[in-house]
Amino acid sequence: MYKWYAVFIVIGIVIGIGLVCLANRLEEFNGKKVVKFAVEFNDHSAAFWIALDKGWFEEKGIIVNYKVFSTGLELATAMAKGDIDVAIACLGPLLTIKSRGYPVKLVAMVHLHGYAIVARKDIEDVKDLMGKTVSSSAPGSPTWLLLELVKERYNISFRTVRMPPYIALNALVNGRIDAASLPEHYVTLAQYLGYNVVVRSQEIWPRMPGSGIAVSEEFLVKHKDIVEEIVEIIKRAVEYINKNPDKAAEIVAKHLATSPNIIRDSMHNLEYTILINKTEVLRYINYMYSYKILSKKIDLDEFVYEIPRGDQYTSK
Repeated sequence: MYKWYAVFIVIGIVIGIGLVCLANRLEEFNGKKVVKFAVEFNDHSAAFWIALDKGWFEEKGIIVNYKVFSTGLELATAMAKGDIDVAIACLGPLLTIKSRGYPVKLVAMVHLHGYAIVARKDIEDVKDLMGKTVSSSAPGSPTWLLLELVKERYNISFRTVRMPPYIALNALVNGRIDAASLPEHYVTLAQYLGYNVVVRSQEIWPRMPGSGIAVSEEFLVKHKDIVEEIVEIIKRAVEYINKNPDKAAEIVAKHLATSPNIIRDSMHNLEYTILINKTEVLRYINYMYSYKILSKKIDLDEFVYEIPRGDQYTSK
């Protein structure tokens, strides 16, 4: 029964991604500015789904043309091709494309945390992962980084295989892997299927940055006013999430074609905020460099754009 449920979940996710992409090919609308967005198909992008559902972009004269991706690395790669103006993606992939020469700027965060390692039902402790087969997204992804930090913290080793989240969930159900490092809301989906969370990012890195709002430098130079307006819209959505968690979960669940209960439980594991903590971003850069994902350290001030409106967007 569990296996069939997991298959249906995966099919739903794939269909959902496809339908969203097909439904959003708008190029122009009544002379208003059309902004090409990219987001991940999960609740890391909850603030985007809220703002879209509430019509807050259109209130400000912004028409959103968006594409969805199953992982941040896929999204960041698409952004590097120049087809996207604004992306909501995990920090690791954004740093990866920055290191490869793509001129991207981080203008705000949208959440902290949202990553965990889930394991088959007989594995209850993180140390029991020794010698097991564990999946993550590609090197440079936050789920991959979490695995590296866990290895170092607990002095354990295991075989790592590369799988996107929806494939990893199905592989776990079918016994092809022992555990998976996943983003939310896939972590909570696994829990609903009876699998164990053996460690969360909060336990390894108390203030781990999650996803942020990134823009191309060209778009920022040409449309700084629009970028700042988008950040304000996302800020409004984050405030709505924090004040109305149940209503927010219902809206996000609708856009992800998933149970509101699953999304509500999942969103409790993220801390939604637009504040960029520069110290933690620098720590992220240092980790990526030490694990040889970055060939050289990225200049923090070259990566972060500080919106000139006081300290509500960035901190040291």
